[in-house]
Amino acid sequence: MTTPNFMMITVAKCSPDFIKEATGLTAQLADELKANAGAVSTGVGVIATGDEAGSLMLVQSYEKLSGIDAAFQVYDGSSTYSTLVGSGNLEVSLRNVVHLTSLGWSNSTGKAPAYGVFTRMQTPGVMLEEASALTHHFEANGVMVLRYGTVITGTNAGSRLLVAAYPSMDAIENTYSALSEDPKYHAFLEKAMVGFRNIIRVTA
Repeated sequence: MTTPNFMMITVAKCSPDFIKEATGLTAQLADELKANAGAVSTGVGVIATGDEAGSLMLVQSYEKLSGIDAAFQVYDGSSTYSTLVGSGNLEVSLRNVVHLTSLGWSNSTGKAPAYGVFTRMQTPGVMLEEASALTHHFEANGVMVLRYGTVITGTNAGSRLLVAAYPSMDAIENTYSALSEDPKYHAFLEKAMVGFRNIIRVTA
């Protein structure tokens, strides 16, 4: 499988009575991005916690930054995208690009997750060695996708982002229970200032 080096995250506020249709349309759009923009992977979900709770999220990853340009070209020619933005029920509130850094984990389960956890933090440097030393806790507790990188656009440019996808809420709980018992995790938190951690309910 091609290794993703860039990820684009789009969040849109959505009318509650349109969210079911919106997730379906966004899943169709994600298929178009894979077929016509070369997206390595995509994810669609609804933010379940935090200030953006109830908003729609689309995540797409690419081998090269040029893939994001291709994504915008897909948007321009997509009737699915036109239906979404023309519905009057959707308003994009955030779109950021993340430069990914490998944690040495394959991200190759090939199964569909049920939940995602997005953690944004400020760190003194990438802290790759420290972050990589914690990946075994995620793997041991069933993580299905694990990505780490630096936000390179928007007001949070320079922040680190950790994205983890899980099969269940139990897997999330077990992961953080294991982390809480590891001195290396506490040492990591002494250097990292977490700005937010939110749970996403994955729909596609």
